[in-house]
Amino acid sequence: MGVHGLTTYLRENKHILSRTVQLFQTNDPQRIPVVVDAWSFIYEIVYCADLPWIFGGEYPELARLVEHVVRAWVDIGLELHFVFDGPYPALKFPTLISRVTQTNIQSGLLFFRTSATARSSPRFLHETAMLPPLAYSVCVDTLLSLTSQAQSESPSARRLYLHFADEEGDPYAVALAARLDAYVAGRDSDFIVLNAEGYRGYIPLDEMVWTLTTASADGTSWDVEGSVYSSNVSVAGDSEAPSIGEDEDGFRTVRKGKGKKKRQVEASQAQRAGRGILPPDALGALGLSPDLPSAAQGQLALSFTVYSPTTLATHLDIPVSLLPLLGALLGNDFTGAPASDDLAPAPATTADIRSKGRGNLQRLFFERQLTLAQRISRVSTTLSSLLAAAFDGSGGGKRRGKRAIGSVMELIDAAVTALLIRPLDTFATGEKEAIVERIVEATLQYAVPRVEVEDGMEQGQEEFGGIRWASGVCPLHLQDVCPLFAVLSGLARERDAAIALHEEGRKSEQAEPDNPVGVVRERYVGAFRRGLLDPHLLDVAQTGTMWPRMFLEDPDKETVLRSVGRPIRLWTYAILNAGIGLPMSPEPDPAEREDEDEESDEDELIDVVEEDDSDAEPIPNALARLRGALQQLDGSKEGADEDSAAKATPPSAGSTSNGGSSHAKLPKLVTEYVRRGTRLVPEEVTVPSLSDMLREVVLDAPMDSRTGVVLPPQIWTYELRRALLLRGLASDLPAVAHLPDDRLVGVVALRWAVRTMHQRSLDSPGVKERFLERWTQVEARAVLASLYSPESDPAPNQLADQVAEERKDHIVPTERHIQLVAQISAALDAIEQLSQVLLLSSKITTPARQFSGMRCHALLSGRVSVVVGDELWQACVGGLEDAYALPPQRRTKKAAKGVPTPPAVTTSSAKRSGNSSKTQGLFALLADAEA
Repeated sequence: MGVHGLTTYLRENKHILSRTVQLFQTNDPQRIPVVVDAWSFIYEIVYCADLPWIFGGEYPELARLVEHVVRAWVDIGLELHFVFDGPYPALKFPTLISRVTQTNIQSGLLFFRTSATARSSPRFLHETAMLPPLAYSVCVDTLLSLTSQAQSESPSARRLYLHFADEEGDPYAVALAARLDAYVAGRDSDFIVLNAEGYRGYIPLDEMVWTLTTASADGTSWDVEGSVYSSNVSVAGDSEAPSIGEDEDGFRTVRKGKGKKKRQVEASQAQRAGRGILPPDALGALGLSPDLPSAAQGQLALSFTVYSPTTLATHLDIPVSLLPLLGALLGNDFTGAPASDDLAPAPATTADIRSKGRGNLQRLFFERQLTLAQRISRVSTTLSSLLAAAFDGSGGGKRRGKRAIGSVMELIDAAVTALLIRPLDTFATGEKEAIVERIVEATLQYAVPRVEVEDGMEQGQEEFGGIRWASGVCPLHLQDVCPLFAVLSGLARERDAAIALHEEGRKSEQAEPDNPVGVVRERYVGAFRRGLLDPHLLDVAQTGTMWPRMFLEDPDKETVLRSVGRPIRLWTYAILNAGIGLPMSPEPDPAEREDEDEESDEDELIDVVEEDDSDAEPIPNALARLRGALQQLDGSKEGADEDSAAKATPPSAGSTSNGGSSHAKLPKLVTEYVRRGTRLVPEEVTVPSLSDMLREVVLDAPMDSRTGVVLPPQIWTYELRRALLLRGLASDLPAVAHLPDDRLVGVVALRWAVRTMHQRSLDSPGVKERFLERWTQVEARAVLASLYSPESDPAPNQLADQVAEERKDHIVPTERHIQLVAQISAALDAIEQLSQVLLLSSKITTPARQFSGMRCHALLSGRVSVVVGDELWQACVGGLEDAYALPPQRRTKKAAKGVPTPPAVTTSSAKRSGNSSKTQGLFALLADAEA
């Protein structure tokens, strides 16, 4: 992630570009604000803890590790501000596709094509590691619970805050750090390129070190030996204060300590470090270091490295404002540079250059043999020389004939021209302009939002440790320019445009506080800021795309994101469209369709059995196509039917009176990025009508008593929204409806997975593989026990023993069990998003935090006894008695009918028969057999 090669460059020049900060645990620690990139935090915890991922995720351990790290950071003196990314920008789609293909699809394909013995080795699992699909939900839930605890215990001493960015999280984090005078911690080199006034620098999470020092018997607390170059070491963030005993050159004078043997006899200081950002007590809780002393038995310290954008710019001899341009020229997440730069082809045509996903621009700038450091030096030298020539006032002959640089666009054009390794006469018309265009777009992504605090003082409120929000909807943006507010205002803009066009006198209605469209938008803004709305849901509203979280699954079968998750997401799309409005999809260009067909891989691996089902459209889409054909055959009759249906159906809250517009009749599409064979491909899904879906589940939508329009589901009563969730998922039964809210999602997800696999077998009665996909009751009980059994949520003092014992057992996951876990994970993720869209997630919580994949596989394999409550199990079985498959039985040889079973032969008779067979001949034996 970040700028290509910049992380390596920073490590190679660490002694020049960085300084080290040391913090010690005291009774009254100071408050040092740090903005944490939340996704980098999740990846770093999973990596440092080496949690087993192959089983589907160890979410109880992940939640405990998050709690351990956050509490340790707060106790050491950090004030934490976690920032989560918002919806993906369209310019980042090629990087996302390449990343998901490499980390999920290719790793999953390699796993299933490797023998069970080889793929169980630690090295193989480490190289093919994937992030569990519910890690985001578990991390947010854990941080929210910690925030509420800190708020209730001591509101004035609160040191933990959560932020959710409107778009890309990196500029948002730097802008927030500038407001807080804080550092930014993460694992993204973009943080060294971004800059704002007040931003103190970038802290790589993988360069954080915990140290626990135990005191010696004579009270000695520190025992330092050797020479330490400490010019870049500071204590408690004070980079200006010199250390005691330092000379002018930064060397520390150190006195020789006692002999080694004597120190060992006296049991002098023992320093024990944690693992990365994990403090020592977290390792003890995981059973990785059971003999490790606690923080109360010694001095706990945290040291981390800080890189400043100003220091980097000074070292490269360029202005700090040109660091974003440096990152774009080197290649970042927005230039579409693939993971393997050497294997990527160079762009060949203008279309390839303009395409965001094809071609690697860096192949046009650098020779293949250049190292990463040499590339950075080449770009920085080029920019420095261009600036020197531009501001050189001598007017010598060297500049004669060259165009003067008077703007940033001219500087980018000159830099691209200077870096191209091919002669300009080899480029076709428009190719160079296309390269400049892509570099400009990649540079603009580094724009840090800047808002004067005084501009929003009247509307703002006191939040986040004394920082005033710039507006009532965003801490960094005014309401008119807030990206989140604009994304959630699609339906409001359509309505206002229709009112302005047809009824100018009703413009004042848009300010009504009880307007349904405005109420939905206000509730969604509040839910997103509180962490109760998944950013992937905003992808649907902003770019019309959906990126379902992918995990390990059988590559020879249809992806569970389509078979299990898509029918649930259809409800999500319909409810979003009714509440805030989804963007209209442009009509596809026939030429682009032909190009996509020509680029399809003929060698793509697609399972023959699943091909028809994977490419088939949902039933509503097929009916829509049939309806369109009938309209062409009999337009007048069908049009009359539509008019009568329109008169019978009451208008919705977001509908407009502009019925004559042909553009409004076009169906809205959502592009889902799911696996097909061995590729991640976009698939267009038609957004169904909510009224049609409500009619299918026999549920009447309430209407506004004043206007007579149908209200969107987001402002229905809680009971009605809960009923919609159950009916939409075919679980509106008394046994399910009477369950507590905290037990509902797991039961409904299991019922949906069982029902879906059973329906697939009914749709393809002659396919054996579909029949074998059905769940058994034993498997369903095991999964349900892993979600809600008391043993799936052990006490903290039992966690280490349980984890150590289960790791020693070496549970080998089977392909069948891996597929079952993938199905239930996809159902849990999709249902959680549906509950968030219905604004139910504050009460109807997900059981992901209690789900242990390792324990689930142990239950499925029968190594652990299954304990499930009768109420939960009856809710899972009710109405699905015929959906469960019978458990497989071993085949036994049956005796032929009418043939008596011969008596058992004793040892003596066997000996006699053996002796007689030796004396008799072959024909005599045959004669005896016939007789």
